[in-house]
Amino acid sequence: MTGAQLKAILSRHGLRQKDCAWICGVHPRQARVWCNEESPVPQYAAIIMAALDEGLITPRWLARKIKKQPPN
Repeated sequence: MTGAQLKAILSRHGLRQKDCAWICGVHPRQARVWCNEESPVPQYAAIIMAALDEGLITPRWLARKIKKQPPN
């Protein structure tokens, strides 16, 4: 997955880079680096975001599985 593809997924679902970072368990700066194509999107992040995009998992399911509060 490219940074442009990741940004498109975020846009389609009304998510921010901060939300992507929360979902993937990284610092928001890392999600920004992926989106700006300064570093490749790791396979785990690409799989999670593709599953979200394809409707295989939902934001609600993710929120239940991730034990910390979503970003404001």
